[in-house]
Amino acid sequence: MTVSVIDQTLEKWEYSLKQHGYRVTSPRLKVMEIIASAKSPLTPQEIYQDTLKLPDPPGIASVYRTLDMLDDLGLIQQIHQPGGCHGFWPTQEGHKHYLICKDCGHMRVVEGNEKIEGYILAIEDKTGFQVEEHWLQFFGLCEGCVK
Repeated sequence: MTVSVIDQTLEKWEYSLKQHGYRVTSPRLKVMEIIASAKSPLTPQEIYQDTLKLPDPPGIASVYRTLDMLDDLGLIQQIHQPGGCHGFWPTQEGHKHYLICKDCGHMRVVEGNEKIEGYILAIEDKTGFQVEEHWLQFFGLCEGCVK
């Protein structure tokens, strides 16, 4: 993300926290800045390790509480990663899918395809299950790792 996009994301998140009665504390800001500026999804442990490089880092419990709060507010989302650990990434506007490299962890966001809606309707008709949302993530090798 570019600096202006990061700043816009942080402003949006701070506003949402205040609107929902949360305080914007220094530990929360540190975690939010790390997530907003990340180039790929980060696990809670990776976020915590990044905070240790900062003055007066938050504890691991503060990292987890901040992640839970941001996730509950719909500001971040969990991204499944190879190896079973979840990473966290800013929620994207619109219908998006993710390409995740199994070697380097690079993630690319691509536009979703509305053709999947027909498939979802067929699943609902066949099973009686009402689908409310879906995640589609592709795992493989990015262009750099294939070479």
